[in-house]
Amino acid sequence: MGSADRSGRAVEMGRGRRRKDRINIGPAVRVRRKELKLTLKDLADRSGLSVAFISQVERGKTAPSIISLLQISEALGVNVNYFVEATQEEKLIRRARDPEYIEVASPTTYIRLSNSFPEQKLEPFIFILAPGHVSTSANIGEGHLGEGFLYLLEGRISGEYRGASFSLSEGDSMHYQLTSSLMLNNPGQQEAKLLWVGSVVLFPAHD
Repeated sequence: MGSADRSGRAVEMGRGRRRKDRINIGPAVRVRRKELKLTLKDLADRSGLSVAFISQVERGKTAPSIISLLQISEALGVNVNYFVEATQEEKLIRRARDPEYIEVASPTTYIRLSNSFPEQKLEPFIFILAPGHVSTSANIGEGHLGEGFLYLLEGRISGEYRGASFSLSEGDSMHYQLTSSLMLNNPGQQEAKLLWVGSVVLFPAHD
């Protein structure tokens, strides 16, 4: 999604690049399912999802939400990061030219900055919020012991934390506890881009 002052064509081109760079976990799901000698129906029964939906995930036609991905990983006896690691080699440095978009069913764009390793403690992301979008920290570690930190790179955001309202402009930051709910809103006419770092690992290393 591009900012309001960009042309429609530029916006569409930007979207195209993101879609191309996103991780497709479908092949990893299919490989693991076949390792367990499960049919699509077997996996559907175990996960509580439909056969059609799982088939679309495996063929890269749709992206599962975080909740659906958790259901699939549990049904296949692995954790979520199994699918991420299956698509990308472990490395220490992540280049700007090679972003990792975590494709989930959410209007928020998630760009992962870290690489998994044993006993990982922190998880950094770039979050891109569409204009007018409202989100809560349910997708970024809410309810966990630990801390969250966000730094606004572009745009403006407003929100609410522990009953208090706030607004952030470019260069502003916030350090908070993950045990309380954080609501974020992008009231502007362009995307809001922020750096988020949390002491909860959303995609823990696969044993």
